[in-house]
Amino acid sequence: MTYPEALAYLESLVNYEHQRDPEAMRAMYLERMRRLCRRLGDPQRRFRSILVAGTNGKGSICAMLYAMLRESSLRVGCYTSPHLEQARERIRIWTEGPREEGPAPGEDWISEADFAAMIEQLQPALESMRQDGPAEAPTYFEALTAVALAYFDRRQVEIAVLEVGLGGRLDATNIVDQAVSIIAPIGLDHAEILGADLAAIAREKAGIIKPGQLAFTAPQDDAVTSVLRDACDAQGIPLLVCGRDVTVRIDRHDLEGLQVSITGLRGIYPSLEIPLIGRHQATNAALAVGALEALSPTGVPYSLVERGLSRVDWPGRLEVVSDAPLVILDGAHNPEAARALREALAELCEGRRIHFLVGVSSDKDVEAFGQVLGSLAVGATCTQSGHPRALDATELARRLMPFCPDVNVICDAADAYTYLRNALSPEDVLVVTGSLFLVGQVRAGLRRSIRSRRREAAVA
Repeated sequence: MTYPEALAYLESLVNYEHQRDPEAMRAMYLERMRRLCRRLGDPQRRFRSILVAGTNGKGSICAMLYAMLRESSLRVGCYTSPHLEQARERIRIWTEGPREEGPAPGEDWISEADFAAMIEQLQPALESMRQDGPAEAPTYFEALTAVALAYFDRRQVEIAVLEVGLGGRLDATNIVDQAVSIIAPIGLDHAEILGADLAAIAREKAGIIKPGQLAFTAPQDDAVTSVLRDACDAQGIPLLVCGRDVTVRIDRHDLEGLQVSITGLRGIYPSLEIPLIGRHQATNAALAVGALEALSPTGVPYSLVERGLSRVDWPGRLEVVSDAPLVILDGAHNPEAARALREALAELCEGRRIHFLVGVSSDKDVEAFGQVLGSLAVGATCTQSGHPRALDATELARRLMPFCPDVNVICDAADAYTYLRNALSPEDVLVVTGSLFLVGQVRAGLRRSIRSRRREAAVA
């Protein structure tokens, strides 16, 4: 099986990332994933794991944990979703231990050959379950999760950092018996699937909490904290809270990132450099450090934390890709993420003209997005990614008009970016936002443009 054939086979499975079906998604059950893993020999039982749930920030926490664990002597894996540009980036492994530089972009992704081999290995089990009926057929996400778990086992990973896809209780990643659970900030998102209020959503997220582990949470709404505390009490484990059990102080925040000082469970880590923008990343870093300490009863060296956090890479989240004009890519796709983006822009871009290039998925709350960010911009250009769930750009513009002073439409995302990039002055700010799918598409276009310019220069 070739890599393109593996991707095509995956796309033949039900893919709720492309086509939402709330009723079917509410009917998901974990037993199907358990059966699939049993057919593969339960690979998830042969390495330790950390499981990260929440609405916003869970990917950043995973990236930070993975970056710090790379500085140890352990073989470490990381599984996140969704991907920005290609499916391989979801599954990463680092087996080399510490070295002078972190991995180059894509260096630690599962290779095309290994990806295809793993899909080919899983195919008989997937097809056998498909033949048992539609209710037994694994989904795209379940299959990819099984690929990650089996690949981690095959490569003898010692610890894996796993990001929950959606919810927690019934998510395919919840098949693991993790050593540490982390609950990132919980907000109102995917309400049609997870529940109409914060407490209901929190109950789904709290479904990852199991006995015999440690559980960390970001500061949460009181209703959410109550649900998480009850879940921990039911499992007989403590709930460790950022701001109480682990704390963080921001020493500096600018367009280069953050400098923070963290007091963890067992140590103090001053003057840590984090090349990520946004004050919310300080809390994410504290949670990641606390979780790392929980894995090591003898403590964590400061140098491991310092080097790891200084090398963390998490593209598409307040990512600066140009300085003049300042271009920022941020896949803010719900009100809480929009507020984090607003806070960062208000602090770091004060006095500058801000323009938005916006595209959203059809199930997102456009009005809430507009209420948070609309007044910050001098204009918004509405577009749409090539993703099947993308909201029509004209409809997006109609719904954003009450909140933003100047709304335009350029349906093709590449054309929209090129037009704005050329039209803005060097002092302006362009923010590509609203959807990770849009951010991924724009980012891929930028990479192709860079490669093309390099080829032209080489020919010249």
